[in-house]
Amino acid sequence: MKEIKQTRKQLETRRDEIEKQLNLVNQDERIKLDNDIEEQAIQMEQHEVSVTMEENLRKELNYIEEKLMEMDEDKE
Repeated sequence: MKEIKQTRKQLETRRDEIEKQLNLVNQDERIKLDNDIEEQAIQMEQHEVSVTMEENLRKELNYIEEKLMEMDEDKE
């Protein structure tokens, strides 16, 4: 039983970390494009990386939420 609680705590901690990272990614996406076309290209590449990172974080977050719900159901 202790192992389950520890795992739950780890999942909750990771969930909180992911939510913080998602907030940072969302803030980074609000940057105005530079006037320099070369700088814009770099910004667009960075945006693509941010989008991919956000997708991966959301997948992991969904997985964690599902596991936490399963733990709640197992308690009942």
